[in-house]
Amino acid sequence: MRIFPRIIRYPFRVFRGDETSNAANDQLDLLLVSHEASRTGAPLIALNLLRNFTGRFGLQCGTLFNDGGPLISEFAQISRVECLNTQRCESTELTRKVQRFLHLSGGRPRVAVCNSMESRFIAAELARAGIPVVSLVHEMASSYTESDFHLINAASQLIVFPCEAVAQAAQDKVPLSPAKIRVYPQGLLRSDFGNRVERQTARQALRAELGLMEGSRIVLGCGTLDMRKGIDHFAAIGREYLRRHPGSNVYFVWMGDGPTWTHSVLHYVKLDLERSGAAENVKFIGERIEVEQYFMGADVFLLSSRVDPFPCVVHEAMAAGLPVVTFDGSGGAAEAIGGEAGFAVPFGDYSAGVSAIHRLLNDSLLYQRMRSAAQSRVFENYRFDDYAERIWSLCRTLMDLPDAIARAA
Repeated sequence: MRIFPRIIRYPFRVFRGDETSNAANDQLDLLLVSHEASRTGAPLIALNLLRNFTGRFGLQCGTLFNDGGPLISEFAQISRVECLNTQRCESTELTRKVQRFLHLSGGRPRVAVCNSMESRFIAAELARAGIPVVSLVHEMASSYTESDFHLINAASQLIVFPCEAVAQAAQDKVPLSPAKIRVYPQGLLRSDFGNRVERQTARQALRAELGLMEGSRIVLGCGTLDMRKGIDHFAAIGREYLRRHPGSNVYFVWMGDGPTWTHSVLHYVKLDLERSGAAENVKFIGERIEVEQYFMGADVFLLSSRVDPFPCVVHEAMAAGLPVVTFDGSGGAAEAIGGEAGFAVPFGDYSAGVSAIHRLLNDSLLYQRMRSAAQSRVFENYRFDDYAERIWSLCRTLMDLPDAIARAA
């Protein structure tokens, strides 16, 4: 997972990639909507889908954002792109800018894929313009209101959830139309993740970077520095581990960026670590763009999130052969590991988290079995190509294209 904590505002204009295939008067086959172009899970899923839509399925695509971000140039290389620079709410400005984009794009696209609940207001505008909408809902229902889900239900012909936990939470919130619901897990963002870096080299490099002894064990965490991702839970489990196993050579290392100023969550987490004497063993190392070597150099992945629907970092951890320890009830991670590739401990139970980590680090047979299961599950069950084909199949149905001319791989 790549972390980009700051939103960049872009001018209200259309970016074009290949001017030959993306001429302004050509109608778009498919419009992809994303709330931003940050290096976080949902935008990275959107970018991977776009690469499949254009490269594998031969579609002419546009991408519409509320806000920009560092991935904007990658979207622009393969699609017609516009950043609306609008608030994520209903407004006359949003209506005007969406209509303008549709006019500049040569008319209505044949179908729209709206990525995440954050795109719900654009989805509603597109539906009002008569465009069939497939909504990809990656978020847990606890983060949104009933009216938000009523809006997405009304705007969408089909709603895709990444796992049963997310789908069930949404249906518990509001009575969604059962005929609209699909549960398709998104896949590993890079199919070669875990195969481009040699494990022993990564282990040595990571310990050298952190100033640790060669035999040190590393429990990795990853995400933005906030309460949703549970950096306080992560640090608390680290403190409890050291309390129960004093003198341990186990280090808890968090990779990711976010607020660091006084009175931020991180400020108080670090204050707790200093007062408890655990600051040397619980480290927050900031953002890393190339993360594979960090996963390959670690021993266990700890997902300490309060709410995390179906996180991409769990797929990356599994691909790197890391057993996963997560909280049950926080989202779909327990479904991903399936009781074979790690442990789902009771939510907020630090003692159980410590016991699971300690068992993994001290039971070599269990550790190797879960490592193997993690890699098998992610490469067999969570292939992004499969996910893209399923989304394209839904779009093709709404576009009413016969299979004979649909250019699916």
